[in-house]
Amino acid sequence: MSSAEPTTTGPVPALCRVGTGPRRAGAWFGALGLAAVLPVLPLWLFCSDPELRRTAILVALGCALACLGGIALFQCAAGGRRPYAEVAVAEFSATAEPGGPGATGPDQPPSVLPSRRGMQARSLVWYFGVCTVLVSLLALVMGAPQRPERMQRIVEAGAEFANVPVEKVSDVRLHDPSKGHDYYTSTVVVRLAPGPGVEGDPVTARVHPVTPDRPHAGGKVSVLYAPARPALGALAGDEHSLGDALEGSTMTTGRTWIVGIAWAAGIVLSVIGLSLRHGFRSFSRLGGADMAVRGTCRGAGFWQRDSRKEQCLKIVTASSRTAHFLVPVTERQVPASLKGQHLWLCWEAPRGAENGQSAAGGTAAALVSDDGWVMHGKLKADDARMMAAEGVSVDKAAAGHGESRVLRLWNPQAAWPLYLAPSALALAAALIGCAALLTLDITGTWRWVIDLAGAVIGLALAYAAMKAPYLSNAGDPEAAS
Repeated sequence: MSSAEPTTTGPVPALCRVGTGPRRAGAWFGALGLAAVLPVLPLWLFCSDPELRRTAILVALGCALACLGGIALFQCAAGGRRPYAEVAVAEFSATAEPGGPGATGPDQPPSVLPSRRGMQARSLVWYFGVCTVLVSLLALVMGAPQRPERMQRIVEAGAEFANVPVEKVSDVRLHDPSKGHDYYTSTVVVRLAPGPGVEGDPVTARVHPVTPDRPHAGGKVSVLYAPARPALGALAGDEHSLGDALEGSTMTTGRTWIVGIAWAAGIVLSVIGLSLRHGFRSFSRLGGADMAVRGTCRGAGFWQRDSRKEQCLKIVTASSRTAHFLVPVTERQVPASLKGQHLWLCWEAPRGAENGQSAAGGTAAALVSDDGWVMHGKLKADDARMMAAEGVSVDKAAAGHGESRVLRLWNPQAAWPLYLAPSALALAAALIGCAALLTLDITGTWRWVIDLAGAVIGLALAYAAMKAPYLSNAGDPEAAS
């Protein structure tokens, strides 16, 4: 059975499929961007030298900014940004290149498909990158880029912890939290003695301790001061409350654990997102329980059940059964000639289908055209069970070993540097600028303003990147008509 004659509704410009250059550029830019952003979080959490930490983070952010510039230059060198629909439609063009994974002829389903590992890796990197950027931004605003000015002067003069006598107490307040122990805050005047060998009389300093017991004159409180220069004053606290800041850490151990747990949760969610979108199987070598059926494409549409709605291609078999091949495409992203074409629908038989598996559950699937393109997607479990009535095992159907032909992956997302909107690049540059500002000694309200701006920019960037296939068509004359 051969492909149906393509139907056209008017003159269609000849589109050339994107070559390997933009795909390799996309992989390199993605890898370099992730490599530039990834060190920011561990540097902020674990590097104790403020100057070295700031310099290293700014260098990493500069590399990420250079990566954005590289993407912009690549777009210009490639002739400017292209609408995603144009790139996607060109992916359906017949192959004229030798080589690639071999497969049987159109009369039999293939036993070997182009792997979708690249698509899986790109999705995982995207999810992981978004998680890392958001958690890094949270850590930057929660932490302090350097020690407070007074602490820095005391540290430079040789800081030590000591229990010093209290001379005067005022502004004592009892705090009774809903959970935990009561504590007192107060303003205390303490006497700081010079260290051994240091000339001079003891000096007094005003501190604001937090103590479990009510302070009183004649008692003692723990402070941090420089015995060599007691005139610099003191800070109330001990190794537990001031130790992290004294060592140069940007935040306390408790906050570090919070950030680490948030990042770990993001990694888990990234893996879950990959599982929901693509699954873990490469679906490149078919056999065993994999099934195939010959069908006709009826164009793009939607699979809908209750309030759930997903984009799909509708495939109709010889017995008039309709399968919804789940793949994110619209009418404008497939050529008119695709309607009526005959192709093979291959899928992985859903495990546990007879044991109460949800009908809305998905199983790995692929479309294989006679022109040589292969599209990976999913098939709902109920569609898979329905198609099994006329489907055949791939092993049995491919036993004839027909003539070999070239198969290639339909993968327009791999050429993302061509259709990424300039607004997304501008938002990414603004987000890098916010992160760079947070490494500086900015405190108080301005720090939270910068963080809020970064959060808004980050959400806008995520939206622009996820909707790039649709937003990129805004300037397409055909899409606007």
